Amino acid sequence: MRRRSRHREAIQDTLRSAVGPLSATDLHERLADSGIGLATVYRLLNEGLEDGDLVTVGLPGGPKRFEPADKPHHHHFECVACHKVFDVMGCPGGMDRLVPEGFTLEQHEVILSGRCDACA
Repeated sequence: MRRRSRHREAIQDTLRSAVGPLSATDLHERLADSGIGLATVYRLLNEGLEDGDLVTVGLPGGPKRFEPADKPHHHHFECVACHKVFDVMGCPGGMDRLVPEGFTLEQHEVILSGRCDACA
């Protein structure tokens, strides 16, 4: 277990209170007043991944984003105008019926896109 630091705690708190996954740059901007450097943000995100506290969310054409690993299964909505990403809680289920015969589904990600309420 790694030592708890104020920067590590700030990153965890920021990710927990966000409405969706955040990139390293998003985190750095939100934590600008704390004096944390971008290199430290990347280092702490990588440590969070190694420790299993964080997971990545990859969206086509965008930066890697991060969120707490203990969130329940959910999907994401990306605004095509501002490119913010929002959590969509819940799942339509039944994805295994879409898998070709003989294949085994292990995980899935549904990404919705459109305009968020601020950009609509």
